Amino acid sequence: MTARSDRLSFPRVLAFSSVGMPLAAVGLPMAVFVVPMYADQLGLGTTVTGLIFMFLRFWDLGTDPVMGWLVDTKPTKYGRIKHWLAISVPVLMIGSYFLFMPSGETVSPIYLIVSLAVMWLGFTMLQTPHQSWVPMITDAYDERSRLFLWREVISTGTLLTLLIIPTLLAINFGFGRREQVQVMGIILLIVLPLTVLLAILFVPDPAPKPDAEKVKFSWPALRQALSDPVMLRVLSVEILIGIAIAGTGGTFLFAAEWGFGVTGLAPVILMVFFVAGFAAMPFWIWLSKRTEKHTTFIATCIWSMVTYMVYLPLSAAGGGAAKLLIAAVVSGVAYGTPFILARSMMADIIEQEEARGSESRAGLYYSLMSGAYKTGASFAIGIPYLLLGLWVGFDPSGENSPEVVRGLMWVFVGVPVVAYALAALILRGYPLTRDKQQANAAKLKAAAKPTAEAV
Repeated sequence: MTARSDRLSFPRVLAFSSVGMPLAAVGLPMAVFVVPMYADQLGLGTTVTGLIFMFLRFWDLGTDPVMGWLVDTKPTKYGRIKHWLAISVPVLMIGSYFLFMPSGETVSPIYLIVSLAVMWLGFTMLQTPHQSWVPMITDAYDERSRLFLWREVISTGTLLTLLIIPTLLAINFGFGRREQVQVMGIILLIVLPLTVLLAILFVPDPAPKPDAEKVKFSWPALRQALSDPVMLRVLSVEILIGIAIAGTGGTFLFAAEWGFGVTGLAPVILMVFFVAGFAAMPFWIWLSKRTEKHTTFIATCIWSMVTYMVYLPLSAAGGGAAKLLIAAVVSGVAYGTPFILARSMMADIIEQEEARGSESRAGLYYSLMSGAYKTGASFAIGIPYLLLGLWVGFDPSGENSPEVVRGLMWVFVGVPVVAYALAALILRGYPLTRDKQQANAAKLKAAAKPTAEAV
């Protein structure tokens, strides 16, 4: 096993975290802006768009494990990660160009399917190696949270930029949603190669030892991962958090417009939602350092469950920008932190398997995690959009009765509340605690020391 550091320097942390910019530029804005654009401006409707986005995320259930296998089994003599980051850039750029910048007044379902499939492939090629990097470069319990914290900080900053710039263009130059999405695409195409280059140049990528046994794909290793109760808990909550977060993003603009009567200011208020989560992240991480990661995770879920319910009475009371702003602030406080904690918990699981004598399977494990989140995100687009189109009868480009608007608000609130509640229940009594992680790290450090005394 290659020796790992207890703590990276802050410039290296920022270089690692900078890759969160293109990941964020593809992530939540996809649900907030791109999905409604295809459903409304490009003429596909909520039902067709919801089905395509839901089923295309299942494409990742095949590509994620393959990418994890490549990370684990195809290192170079210079490292395990950097070459995969470089290869992901052109694939993600091509898919994003066609998805964010469609030509013509309308598009066919085939156009959306093909461009979305290529974009998600490039996204997987970037995200899975980047996440797998963490347990390779640090073995400290809280340091892993630090790395993912700063990646989330960078991601949140990117989300704010992607909301501020198009909003300013809309206010000052009359840009519609389609033009706003194009601006987001241009930003993505600029930051993707630059941030990957920063990570490649400044973040260490420990190469496997020359005498280390080559890792091979193993069905037993996959079965072992999927039969591990601790692993299954983290994958389950990852699915649920994907449903909660992406479900919120995919219906926020609809809820703002129809439930609160807010249109032009809706992206700004959504920005405040992100700012609230960004501002609260240090508190949640502080709490996890004084308790346990899973304890803090449960606390964020409970907070979200309670505060999301605020949207319902405020909407029923007449809505308006001020009431939507209040709901966004209080419900946004826990945004982002579950991402940090779940990924940090996965690094602990990978380390525990190594301490038990298994090979390093960071690529496989994080590919399963990526697949879990994307599964949740696919349901988060598909379920609300299908409910809105088939059950509620919501029409984003037509007229909607008060009963339909109430149904919209219940879908907007109910999907994340149920997901957060289930996640909190699943993590009760989580067994991989701080003490157990520190024991695993000590065991691996002892195994890595040269046995000079025995010579």
